[in-house]
Amino acid sequence: MHQCLVGICERFEEITDFLEDRSQEQDAIVIQLFSDFIDCFSSLQAEKLEYPKEFQKDVKYFLQGEPVMKKQFEDIEFRYLMLSDFYDFCRLTKRYIRKDAHVEFRAV
Repeated sequence: MHQCLVGICERFEEITDFLEDRSQEQDAIVIQLFSDFIDCFSSLQAEKLEYPKEFQKDVKYFLQGEPVMKKQFEDIEFRYLMLSDFYDFCRLTKRYIRKDAHVEFRAV
């Protein structure tokens, strides 16, 4: 996983209770993370093809200025949800593992 995406996942973990207890500080973090994600993801070459088409299309259409996509991403909650989906995808596929995660393997 590209280092800039790892950094986005690490910073995303700093956001807590966004949907229930939003703050201006968290809004600013989400806005910056979304911008960083768009820049990073769009700069990837072959690696971007390893991610779901939804991420590829959203980034492509956003950068092309597609009106519906631009309007959707004006909403900070929508930006947060996309980042959350990306983070969850990376965790579920083991592309990203939290540094503080303790993993135990047991023989069955």
